[in-house]
Amino acid sequence: MSPRPIEFPVAGLSDGVVTLRLMSEADVPAIVAAVQDPEIPRYTRVPESYGSDEARQWQRMTSTGLRTGSELPTLIVDADDGRLLGAVGLHNLDPESGRCSAGYWVAADERRRGVARRALTLLCRYAFDELDVKRIELWIEPGNAPSLRVAKAAGFAREGLLRSFMHIGGRRRDMLMYSLLPDDLA
Repeated sequence: MSPRPIEFPVAGLSDGVVTLRLMSEADVPAIVAAVQDPEIPRYTRVPESYGSDEARQWQRMTSTGLRTGSELPTLIVDADDGRLLGAVGLHNLDPESGRCSAGYWVAADERRRGVARRALTLLCRYAFDELDVKRIELWIEPGNAPSLRVAKAAGFAREGLLRSFMHIGGRRRDMLMYSLLPDDLA
């Protein structure tokens, strides 16, 4: 993995059903509306109190992460009409180890349609092919059954339980470690 800026395609990545693209100012209201769903802050690092200021801060962090080559947050949108479906991103891209982690959330009305699996697969393929990533990790809370199904459907392998691994919603939580290698990609 190269420690260079990430040059994500202007048109994004698409499988014809979902498209991954970078965030713009116009996305702020839809993002704020989507993350009001209590399931998103329950299982992710998205804060419970999330408004336009937080969305704009996320947009600034996205720009910094792309410039430094350390983060690649994208929005998941419908390939036909462009409506927001969720978000998927790569985090902590480490050129020395060839590792990074991934995370995602899907808007409540868009769940159970394969959106997260499609988006995660697209982004992982891009990471392996364009960013020279060798291993992608997911950290999933044991009680998050939908996310566990996404990991399995995308080809991730379960490796084990990481006790008191992550701070979410004001407390330390156990996480299951899943990983994906280039040859595992579904």
